[in-house]
Amino acid sequence: MLAAAAAMLVASMSHADAQTVSPKREMRGVWISTHISLDWPSRLDTPAQQQAKLKAILDHNKATGMNAAFLQVRSQADAMYPSELEPWSYYLTNQQGRAPSPAWDPLQFAIDETRKRGMEFHAWINPYRAVATASNQTNPAMYAPNHVSLAHPEWLLTVGTVKILNPGLPQVRDHVVNVIMDIVNRYDVDGIHFDDYFYPSGTTGDAAAFAADPRGFPNTPEGLADWRRDNINLLIARVNDSIRAVKPWVKFGVSPSGIYRSSTDPAVGSPTSAGASQHYSSMFADTRKWIREGWVDYLAPQVYWYIGQTGSDYKLLVPWWNDNAYERHMYIGLADYKMNTAGWLDPNQINNQIAMNRAHANIGGQVHFRHQFLQNDPLGYRTSLKDSTYARPALLPTMAWKGTTAPAAPAGLAASTGDNNAVHLAWAPAPDTADEFEKTRRYAIYRSPEREMDLDNPANLLGVTDTATHAFADGSVAPGQYYYYTVTALNRLSSESARAATVSNDFEAPTMRTRDVSVRLANGTASIAASELDGGTSDNWGVESLSASRTSFSCADIGAQKVVLSAVDKGGNSASAEGLVQVLGHVPQPAISVTPGAGEATGLPANTIALGYGPQSVSLTASDAAGASTFSWSPAGGLSTATGAVTSFAPLAAGSFVFTAQAASPESCFAQASTTVNVIDARCGEGKVMVCNKTGSAGNPGAQVCVSPNAVPAFLKKGSALGACAG
Repeated sequence: MLAAAAAMLVASMSHADAQTVSPKREMRGVWISTHISLDWPSRLDTPAQQQAKLKAILDHNKATGMNAAFLQVRSQADAMYPSELEPWSYYLTNQQGRAPSPAWDPLQFAIDETRKRGMEFHAWINPYRAVATASNQTNPAMYAPNHVSLAHPEWLLTVGTVKILNPGLPQVRDHVVNVIMDIVNRYDVDGIHFDDYFYPSGTTGDAAAFAADPRGFPNTPEGLADWRRDNINLLIARVNDSIRAVKPWVKFGVSPSGIYRSSTDPAVGSPTSAGASQHYSSMFADTRKWIREGWVDYLAPQVYWYIGQTGSDYKLLVPWWNDNAYERHMYIGLADYKMNTAGWLDPNQINNQIAMNRAHANIGGQVHFRHQFLQNDPLGYRTSLKDSTYARPALLPTMAWKGTTAPAAPAGLAASTGDNNAVHLAWAPAPDTADEFEKTRRYAIYRSPEREMDLDNPANLLGVTDTATHAFADGSVAPGQYYYYTVTALNRLSSESARAATVSNDFEAPTMRTRDVSVRLANGTASIAASELDGGTSDNWGVESLSASRTSFSCADIGAQKVVLSAVDKGGNSASAEGLVQVLGHVPQPAISVTPGAGEATGLPANTIALGYGPQSVSLTASDAAGASTFSWSPAGGLSTATGAVTSFAPLAAGSFVFTAQAASPESCFAQASTTVNVIDARCGEGKVMVCNKTGSAGNPGAQVCVSPNAVPAFLKKGSALGACAG
């Protein structure tokens, strides 16, 4: 059933699928072999030539879409770096033990150059191989006197033409751990990487080591096999513990052969031919235990068979490794070196294997063996990787068990234009920190046609820089194309910061055009939409929003009002222009006239009533110069009517009475006018009228007198006045 399902999966995939499902995070590594100068260096080159060629290799890897380099720094108990523990490599200087001249440190150089390209650096170490070809051991150019094969021949086991360090010797484990920790302590590597040389098939000659340190294992073939596996276990666990104690962020991984064990039981092994090489039994490497126990951060099994290969089918092996990741990382080693050989004539074989990797949740990427074959590009497979499968960049997978702390976000992101329509981004470096887990290692650049871009969408990941670079040039923008950009910081473990502010490559403000509009008041108010003022505003990318300085009006705004219309385009650029809004309607201008009612003249002002004589009421008439015809009066008490243009007031008591007439226009604009009616009380009782006699008598000038109504006119003619005399 597993095979059938896998076959259907492969059938559903194509070369194009590898690109369409390209993940945001994926290990894309390349093994760069220094053993017998397979990839680099040439021992006859000068240091300058070696440096130039290593740069070219890394440039090629970067251009292919890779994000990690696995450089072999110790292939047979030698060193591609200055070491007091092991001699300089023969493949570097043509003489083992001879320092390069002029002096340089290839390991440090490789770390620096890899980082400049935003890639991760793993120091690839062969833990046990000491002599690749035993017949060369006597060649003084290839093996220096301090090489372990000559200094400690008692540490070696011979397996055919190869000599390995005996994993059963405690002093060998001490030496290997010391070599590894020398690298970890002195160099800022991202990872320590072991290859698949443990106990090569056919290993013998370790009976004395077993007898000296059996650790309770029985002296039987099964006991010897378990003891050998335990020897490797001891080294793996100790290396892991040693690295974590010093630099817990450094990754530790192993690349075993591609088959753990063959079995029809998935709990035991993978569904491969029983005759296939199985590293659990042939190399005594219990890799599943290492990853289950958390002794390694990743495995990169070398699944060096094609899809559908009889006995060792890629499509059957990858699902098994996927199911045995134990919440650590599982990468797949790919056999690029087999391209264009028997069974590997499909130019998309590697692409289809990557597509299968991507279809399994626990497969976090792949490592290619090796650089030279990518360089040679048989069947154009590397070109296909570059142009399709790896066309988009990928961040490295995170390792939550090592730490989840993220660095601070970059600040000050800005965009500008350059030659050929390129968009240049620049930002301030993320703040430095003493916490190694927070240190920024590189930056991720995102681009999207949408402002609220989804950073989890791999299609939005544009590129990755190294820490020293706080700038990025996007040269892929065609004229008339506009995007949003943001940047995040990544730490040693590729944990990602919050995003920087969003910018765009739209630098042109909108062109503003307004038009005059009219609006009529209704119920005293009116409003407009900002778009009504727009007379054809335009923008190179598109107007995202329009706003007006004001959109509502009242009676106080009748007439021409200046309104500012503002536009913001998709890039965040803004522009403004002024328009006119004619607010239509009129505001009443009321007035009140006061007319005395019927009665004798009193000599008092027209708006004064004398109770007891003359007119006993007034008529109040409202009028409006603006043409309003609707009025209301207040206070309503004492008036003949509370509405209408005319009302009358007949007082019952003296006092000062203020009346207001409010006029309303058809647009419901209101205005008021007020007048005061004064009322005096001139009643004396018995029907007589009080008069202030201005002439009086010689002894009593200005005396108040009560007279008959008929006598009042005569008093008024003589200058007297109605009512009581003023105090």
